[in-house]
Amino acid sequence: MSATMVRTGGVMVFFLILAVLVTGFMLAGAMAGAGAGGVPDPARFGSTLSLTMIVYLAIMIFVYWTTKGLFNAFAYRRADTPIMTLMILMAINLALTLFGAGAPSAETGSPSGGGSAAFGIFSAIAVLATVMAWIWFSIAAIGFGTQVGSQLWKAIGIVYLVGTSLAFVGNGLLLSGIGGATGLILLIAGPVVLGGWVCHGIGLIIGAREMART
Repeated sequence: MSATMVRTGGVMVFFLILAVLVTGFMLAGAMAGAGAGGVPDPARFGSTLSLTMIVYLAIMIFVYWTTKGLFNAFAYRRADTPIMTLMILMAINLALTLFGAGAPSAETGSPSGGGSAAFGIFSAIAVLATVMAWIWFSIAAIGFGTQVGSQLWKAIGIVYLVGTSLAFVGNGLLLSGIGGATGLILLIAGPVVLGGWVCHGIGLIIGAREMART
Protein backbone atom coordinates (compact mmCIF):
# COMPACT_ATOMS: atom_id res chain seq x y z
CA MET A 1 0.00 0.00 0.00
CA SER A 2 1.24 3.50 -0.82
CA ALA A 3 2.00 6.18 1.73
CA THR A 4 -0.57 8.40 0.00
CA MET A 5 -3.33 5.88 0.67
CA VAL A 6 -2.35 5.63 4.34
CA ARG A 7 -2.29 9.42 4.61
CA THR A 8 -5.75 9.54 3.03
CA GLY A 9 -6.96 7.15 5.72
CA GLY A 10 -5.64 9.50 8.39
CA VAL A 11 -7.35 12.52 6.81
CA MET A 12 -10.62 10.58 6.52
CA VAL A 13 -10.58 10.03 10.29
CA PHE A 14 -10.88 13.77 10.85
CA PHE A 15 -13.55 14.06 8.17
CA LEU A 16 -15.44 11.32 9.99
CA ILE A 17 -15.17 13.05 13.35
CA LEU A 18 -16.36 16.34 11.85
CA ALA A 19 -19.28 14.64 10.07
CA VAL A 20 -20.40 12.87 13.25
CA LEU A 21 -20.18 16.07 15.32
CA VAL A 22 -22.09 18.14 12.74
CA THR A 23 -24.79 15.48 12.40
CA GLY A 24 -25.02 15.22 16.19
CA PHE A 25 -25.57 18.97 16.51
CA MET A 26 -28.16 18.88 13.71
CA LEU A 27 -30.09 16.05 15.36
CA ALA A 28 -29.85 17.74 18.77
CA GLY A 29 -31.18 20.95 17.22
CA ALA A 30 -34.05 19.10 15.58
CA MET A 31 -34.97 17.45 18.87
CA ALA A 32 -34.75 20.74 20.77
CA GLY A 33 -36.94 22.44 18.20
CA ALA A 34 -39.45 19.65 18.35
CA GLY A 35 -39.57 19.91 22.13
CA ALA A 36 -40.69 23.51 21.88
CA GLY A 37 -43.08 23.24 18.96
CA GLY A 38 -44.06 19.65 18.38
CA VAL A 39 -42.80 16.20 17.50
CA PRO A 40 -40.00 15.66 14.95
CA ASP A 41 -40.71 13.62 11.86
CA PRO A 42 -39.56 10.08 12.82
CA ALA A 43 -39.01 9.07 9.19
CA ARG A 44 -36.71 12.00 8.49
CA PHE A 45 -34.88 11.56 11.79
CA GLY A 46 -34.36 7.83 11.17
CA SER A 47 -33.20 8.26 7.58
CA THR A 48 -30.65 10.89 8.62
CA LEU A 49 -29.27 8.61 11.32
CA SER A 50 -29.13 5.65 8.91
CA LEU A 51 -27.28 7.70 6.28
CA THR A 52 -24.83 8.90 8.93
CA MET A 53 -24.18 5.33 10.03
CA ILE A 54 -23.63 4.15 6.45
CA VAL A 55 -20.97 6.84 5.89
CA TYR A 56 -19.50 6.28 9.36
CA LEU A 57 -19.04 2.52 9.00
CA ALA A 58 -17.82 2.72 5.39
CA ILE A 59 -15.09 5.20 6.37
CA MET A 60 -14.14 3.07 9.38
CA ILE A 61 -13.61 0.07 7.11
CA PHE A 62 -11.37 2.15 4.83
CA VAL A 63 -9.40 3.55 7.79
CA TYR A 64 -8.69 0.10 9.20
CA TRP A 65 -7.71 -1.19 5.75
CA THR A 66 -5.11 1.60 5.50
CA THR A 67 -4.04 0.89 9.09
CA LYS A 68 -3.32 -2.70 8.07
CA GLY A 69 -1.28 -1.34 5.16
CA LEU A 70 0.76 0.84 7.53
CA PHE A 71 1.43 -2.02 9.94
CA ASN A 72 2.42 -4.37 7.11
CA ALA A 73 4.80 -1.74 5.69
CA PHE A 74 6.78 -2.05 8.93
CA ALA A 75 6.66 -5.87 8.88
CA TYR A 76 4.05 -6.07 11.65
CA ARG A 77 1.41 -8.68 10.83
CA ARG A 78 0.12 -9.66 14.25
CA ALA A 79 -2.69 -7.14 13.80
CA ASP A 80 -3.85 -8.62 10.47
CA THR A 81 -6.40 -11.02 11.97
CA PRO A 82 -8.01 -8.56 14.42
CA ILE A 83 -8.15 -5.87 11.72
CA MET A 84 -9.74 -8.22 9.16
CA THR A 85 -12.19 -9.47 11.81
CA LEU A 86 -13.06 -5.89 12.69
CA MET A 87 -13.55 -4.96 9.04
CA ILE A 88 -15.84 -7.96 8.44
CA LEU A 89 -17.92 -7.14 11.51
CA MET A 90 -18.13 -3.49 10.44
CA ALA A 91 -19.36 -4.67 7.03
CA ILE A 92 -22.01 -6.77 8.77
CA ASN A 93 -23.09 -3.74 10.79
CA LEU A 94 -23.20 -1.71 7.58
CA ALA A 95 -25.40 -4.36 5.95
CA LEU A 96 -27.71 -4.34 8.97
CA THR A 97 -27.95 -0.56 8.69
CA LEU A 98 -28.78 -0.75 4.99
CA PHE A 99 -31.49 -3.33 5.65
CA GLY A 100 -32.86 -1.30 8.53
CA ALA A 101 -32.07 -3.91 11.14
CA GLY A 102 -31.07 -1.32 13.70
CA ALA A 103 -27.82 0.59 13.49
CA PRO A 104 -25.43 1.13 16.41
CA SER A 105 -24.99 4.56 17.88
CA ALA A 106 -22.33 6.67 16.16
CA GLU A 107 -20.52 7.48 19.39
CA THR A 108 -21.08 4.54 21.70
CA GLY A 109 -21.88 1.64 19.40
CA SER A 110 -25.14 0.82 21.16
CA PRO A 111 -28.12 -0.44 19.12
CA SER A 112 -30.54 2.19 17.89
CA GLY A 113 -33.45 -0.20 17.43
CA GLY A 114 -35.68 -0.80 14.43
CA GLY A 115 -36.43 -3.86 12.35
CA SER A 116 -37.86 -7.08 13.69
CA ALA A 117 -37.06 -8.37 17.17
CA ALA A 118 -34.79 -11.07 15.72
CA PHE A 119 -32.90 -8.54 13.60
CA GLY A 120 -32.61 -6.26 16.63
CA ILE A 121 -31.05 -9.03 18.71
CA PHE A 122 -28.68 -10.00 15.88
CA SER A 123 -27.70 -6.35 15.45
CA ALA A 124 -26.95 -6.01 19.18
CA ILE A 125 -24.82 -9.17 19.12
CA ALA A 126 -22.96 -7.91 16.03
CA VAL A 127 -22.20 -4.64 17.83
CA LEU A 128 -20.90 -6.50 20.89
CA ALA A 129 -18.71 -8.72 18.69
CA THR A 130 -17.37 -5.61 16.95
CA VAL A 131 -16.42 -4.08 20.29
CA MET A 132 -14.61 -7.31 21.24
CA ALA A 133 -12.68 -7.23 17.96
CA TRP A 134 -11.84 -3.59 18.64
CA ILE A 135 -10.39 -4.58 22.02
CA TRP A 136 -8.31 -7.21 20.19
CA PHE A 137 -7.07 -4.55 17.76
CA SER A 138 -6.24 -2.20 20.66
CA ILE A 139 -3.87 -4.78 22.12
CA ALA A 140 -2.32 -5.33 18.67
CA ALA A 141 -1.82 -1.56 18.24
CA ILE A 142 0.11 -1.45 21.52
CA GLY A 143 2.27 -4.28 20.16
CA PHE A 144 2.91 -2.31 16.96
CA GLY A 145 3.97 0.71 18.99
CA THR A 146 6.34 -1.47 20.98
CA GLN A 147 7.88 -3.03 17.85
CA VAL A 148 8.53 0.24 16.01
CA GLY A 149 9.28 2.30 19.14
CA SER A 150 6.25 4.57 18.74
CA GLN A 151 4.84 6.05 21.93
CA LEU A 152 1.96 7.44 19.87
CA TRP A 153 0.75 4.02 18.74
CA LYS A 154 1.13 2.68 22.26
CA ALA A 155 -1.08 5.56 23.42
CA ILE A 156 -3.58 4.87 20.63
CA GLY A 157 -3.87 1.26 21.72
CA ILE A 158 -4.25 2.17 25.40
CA VAL A 159 -6.92 4.82 24.75
CA TYR A 160 -8.85 2.45 22.49
CA LEU A 161 -8.51 -0.33 25.07
CA VAL A 162 -10.02 1.83 27.81
CA GLY A 163 -12.85 3.13 25.61
CA THR A 164 -13.74 -0.19 24.04
CA SER A 165 -13.60 -2.01 27.37
CA LEU A 166 -16.12 0.49 28.75
CA ALA A 167 -18.26 0.06 25.63
CA PHE A 168 -18.11 -3.73 26.04
CA VAL A 169 -19.30 -3.51 29.64
CA GLY A 170 -22.03 -1.03 28.70
CA ASN A 171 -23.32 -3.06 25.78
CA GLY A 172 -23.09 -6.26 27.82
CA LEU A 173 -25.28 -4.72 30.52
CA LEU A 174 -27.65 -3.47 27.82
CA LEU A 175 -28.00 -6.95 26.31
CA SER A 176 -28.55 -8.53 29.71
CA GLY A 177 -31.38 -6.12 30.42
CA ILE A 178 -29.60 -4.43 33.33
CA GLY A 179 -30.13 -0.68 33.09
CA GLY A 180 -28.47 1.07 35.99
CA ALA A 181 -25.20 2.69 35.01
CA THR A 182 -25.31 1.55 31.35
CA GLY A 183 -26.03 5.03 30.03
CA LEU A 184 -23.27 6.60 32.10
CA ILE A 185 -20.73 3.95 31.06
CA LEU A 186 -21.51 4.45 27.36
CA LEU A 187 -21.48 8.23 27.83
CA ILE A 188 -17.92 7.98 29.15
CA ALA A 189 -16.87 5.46 26.49
CA GLY A 190 -17.94 7.76 23.64
CA PRO A 191 -15.50 10.64 24.26
CA VAL A 192 -12.68 8.21 25.12
CA VAL A 193 -13.11 6.35 21.81
CA LEU A 194 -13.39 9.70 20.02
CA GLY A 195 -10.03 10.68 21.54
CA GLY A 196 -8.64 7.40 20.24
CA TRP A 197 -9.88 8.30 16.78
CA VAL A 198 -8.09 11.64 16.88
CA CYS A 199 -4.84 9.91 17.85
CA HIS A 200 -5.46 7.22 15.21
CA GLY A 201 -5.74 9.84 12.46
CA ILE A 202 -2.53 11.51 13.60
CA GLY A 203 -0.81 8.12 13.77
CA LEU A 204 -1.74 7.30 10.18
CA ILE A 205 -0.57 10.67 8.87
CA ILE A 206 2.76 10.45 10.72
CA GLY A 207 3.11 6.79 9.72
CA ALA A 208 2.58 7.72 6.07
CA ARG A 209 5.40 10.23 6.36
CA GLU A 210 7.70 7.54 7.77
CA MET A 211 6.64 5.15 4.98
CA ALA A 212 7.58 7.75 2.35
CA ARG A 213 11.06 8.04 3.87
CA THR A 214 11.80 4.33 3.66
